Amino acid sequence: MDKISSGSSCNIKGLRLSIFSSLFMFCLTWTPFATATHWHANEYITDSFVAVTLNEKAKGSVAGIKKWKKPIYYEIKHHINDVELHERLVALHFSQIRQITGLTIEPADRQHSANLTIVLTSEKRYQKDIAHYFQLDENAKTTKAMAKKIGSASLYTRGDNSIEHAAVVIPTDRARAEARLLSSLSEMLTQVLGFPNRSTSVYPSVLNDRSRDHFLSGLDYLMLKILYDERVQSGMSSRKTRAAVNKIIAESSFQDQIQSAELVVKQQGLYPLLN
Repeated sequence: MDKISSGSSCNIKGLRLSIFSSLFMFCLTWTPFATATHWHANEYITDSFVAVTLNEKAKGSVAGIKKWKKPIYYEIKHHINDVELHERLVALHFSQIRQITGLTIEPADRQHSANLTIVLTSEKRYQKDIAHYFQLDENAKTTKAMAKKIGSASLYTRGDNSIEHAAVVIPTDRARAEARLLSSLSEMLTQVLGFPNRSTSVYPSVLNDRSRDHFLSGLDYLMLKILYDERVQSGMSSRKTRAAVNKIIAESSFQDQIQSAELVVKQQGLYPLLN
């Protein structure tokens, strides 16, 4: 499989590994290219969903939809202080994800081993932790490139592209120094749900490096709803995905969700911390 610093993949013990990083190119002078409700358009929602979920240039299963088909049990590896704060932030974000997707997302326990590892680390340990948790060479170019970002994540998928387990590594001291702690958590913990790509054409979204959105937007809410609709299946090709998404969006119930998405998403998750 090909390897690149963002969105790369390789096979490890029968699982496919996809790795991606957060650039966080926050640009104060950037101006949205469209009106506030441009993302309400059916075609725009479909194109945005495909842009962040699929690699249309790739061939075979690498290009297919990736999503969780089983409960997510997460563990947090604390390699830095502020344990209580970090655990609260992760729990708040996942509470919102549960409400949107219907996924079971709970802390791992004795009965349920972790299939999502969240590593909250320091700038000093960051590159080492990326190498350890992503099973990479610490001195490889890919690892060094990822260590320049504020957050990195990996997905391990089965033959049908369902996600088997995942890992996220965030240097929280660097994120806080750049006033990006909440947004880095929101972005990376959303990406591991099955959004391996980032796109500057998808706005407003936490999956856009140039966006001012620090938390889930109305468009993100809709894309999460679509990804975890049972009609969107892991491994789906671009053609089948577009057909399924167009059918979902055309339904009157989804049209109602489009109108209420922005209001609903801001009542949950990390948003209340702004008040």
